[in-house]
Amino acid sequence: MYNALYTTNFLSTLNDNYQKMLGMLVVTGWVSSEWKPMVISITGAALVLPYIFCSPLANRAAQVYGKQKVVRVCKLLEIPIVLLAVLGFLLKDPNMFEQHSWSTMVATALVVFAIFLIGIQSSMYSPAKYGLIRDIGGIENVSRGMGGMESLSFLGMLLATALAAFMVDKFSDKPIVYSSLLVILAIAGYVASLIIRADEVKTDSRESLNPFAYMKGTHRMAAKYKGLNSVIYILSIFWWFATTIQLCTIVYCQDAMGLEKGEPGIIMCIAAIGISLGCVISGKIGNKFPDEIKRAPIYGMLLVAGLTGIFLLNAGHYIVFTVLLFIVGVCGGMFKVPLDAAIQRAVRQDELNTVLAYFNQISFLFMLLASFTYYGVTLLLPQRYVFMMLAVVMAGASVWLWRVNEKVES
Repeated sequence: MYNALYTTNFLSTLNDNYQKMLGMLVVTGWVSSEWKPMVISITGAALVLPYIFCSPLANRAAQVYGKQKVVRVCKLLEIPIVLLAVLGFLLKDPNMFEQHSWSTMVATALVVFAIFLIGIQSSMYSPAKYGLIRDIGGIENVSRGMGGMESLSFLGMLLATALAAFMVDKFSDKPIVYSSLLVILAIAGYVASLIIRADEVKTDSRESLNPFAYMKGTHRMAAKYKGLNSVIYILSIFWWFATTIQLCTIVYCQDAMGLEKGEPGIIMCIAAIGISLGCVISGKIGNKFPDEIKRAPIYGMLLVAGLTGIFLLNAGHYIVFTVLLFIVGVCGGMFKVPLDAAIQRAVRQDELNTVLAYFNQISFLFMLLASFTYYGVTLLLPQRYVFMMLAVVMAGASVWLWRVNEKVES
């Protein structure tokens, strides 16, 4: 039922994050040390900012032209975008191009600009791909659809990180090898998008294309559905949590626990597997019990317990740390999926894409915020206090959800 959509989403997430990681790993090797923080910040922001500003246009396109068409056109456009990135990587290959004083600047600009374009492309079809979940499986299969989509998204992010590190390590002097994979994944994703089949109805859109006016107007629209805005903000807090823990874990493993080489990456992989497993479990439970959101605060508090354990462990044995992080991941996946499903169930079909685009704006704002809060805490306190900060905030989110979930329309 969902196989084509799952495959398209997985390949897209894999390629987006693989391109971003290549940009960070390769481009930082081209520039001097004083420019590396700026390059990393710009590269990360290039993939995130389009979701904030392009979501209103993405909603308009999906409503007017149809979700399947938007997905296919965006996947087709991904091919020339990644070719631009490939050109940027190849410009620094002395075996293919003569090197000049301007080569690094032009190559860096091309790679970062391609990441920015892939961010626009991804943001343009994100509401459409999530909107197709209900079109394909019906409202009764929403939990199953969301669980599968989210588990594969986290696996795609995980695999992209590991794959980029491996390719750059093994083929650092052969950019044609590691960059050509971008094209292969883009073509495969486009082919998968052609197989998607869904019954959908095109609707007229009247929402503003101004991102700030759109956010304000859609907030009022979402307020018609009891508890919906709360669910959206709690989910956005979850994405803040997920982004922060990704920023923190590798540095914590290296600096506080003394791990090196591939060990931090393996721990991150195990955490991502935990989140994916939690999403799958929650999707299966939620498909049988649509009121699964009522149990989500329990999963949230178990997540808090795991984070508190990591804080109290204080750089203790890495196996115990890994087990606790895996538990945090499983509980995170089980906490998240019922909230995703609640949005799908609560909102009218003709307003779903509008709300999903609005959710993209809010969640990516929180993801940007994660960089600032992480930096602020680590500036003042040791790394382990980030886990305590996450525990306090997620405890607050769980209590908030417990107070409002009776109001959520299912």
